[in-house]
Amino acid sequence: MQYKVGSFNMNNWSLDSKKDFEKIAEIIIEEKLDVVALQEILSEGKGILRMQEELQQCVKYNLYDWDSRWDSPRESTEPDKMPKDHRGEGYAYLWNKKRFKLLEYSKMGKIRIFDPRIINSLSNDVNVDCSFFARTPYYIRLQPLYGGFFELRLVNVHIYCGNNSTSTINKRKNEFDTIVQSIYPEISQKRYGQNRVAYTIAMGDYNLNIFSPLVQAKNACLSEVFTYSDGKKTAQVLTVQDQLTTLKKSDSENDSDNDTRYRNNYDHFTYSPELSQFNSVSYETIDAVNKYCGGDFSYYRKNISDHLPIVMSVDI
Repeated sequence: MQYKVGSFNMNNWSLDSKKDFEKIAEIIIEEKLDVVALQEILSEGKGILRMQEELQQCVKYNLYDWDSRWDSPRESTEPDKMPKDHRGEGYAYLWNKKRFKLLEYSKMGKIRIFDPRIINSLSNDVNVDCSFFARTPYYIRLQPLYGGFFELRLVNVHIYCGNNSTSTINKRKNEFDTIVQSIYPEISQKRYGQNRVAYTIAMGDYNLNIFSPLVQAKNACLSEVFTYSDGKKTAQVLTVQDQLTTLKKSDSENDSDNDTRYRNNYDHFTYSPELSQFNSVSYETIDAVNKYCGGDFSYYRKNISDHLPIVMSVDI
């Protein structure tokens, strides 16, 4: 069975944002996404609920059969002299209820539902101190309605951005290292007693590049492969997707060459072929500016985002 998992930084999506709801829904529906991890979601996710409500009467882009959850990394702290984020930024998930539902499990004879949660000291999902994260990741577990006894574990990531000083880039890299070296291996191997096969993907806006001659921030690059070992097993944790995904600011929108409108490949997926044994994996960047907005970069930045969506297709 094939599933398509998307990740999309929505650029300050608040309740009052003037987003083009139909266009966002069109991207989700036309690309046949099953789950979407969203970053930069403000106002307690009320903008997403507003979009779902307004599109219920829209036949073509109806998101009535989709569910969503939002949360913010309340426990996260930042080091002294790091600017605080006062926007109330959080994460969100959207998923197609015809394909997935929140994981259900039996506890003391009652059916419980695994609520998505921020990974922190209260979640008991990892043995990792996450207090230094600017935004600790958001964790969801989904089970399919059809197609097998497994669960899909997703970790929604938005690594700190800040400026391009050495100290800030080191902070980004420290967050990334903790995700790939500790959080991802622990989440992917954790067992909750149901004996479901678990498949785990981390994704989001890493604010770090996979090295490419095209990227702008030459010193903000991540390590694409981490070799995990616990003394008994060895596994590779891969971070993939090297196509440019962030749009330059409006002062460069007069460039005649579309390729010069992009800056960095900050949006990635992380997975392990050994710890999550998918039958097959592929990934891509959706050229949403040209495909859905007729090449109008200015409209896309104003009404959609300053990032392109990325998609991972997995066969389970």
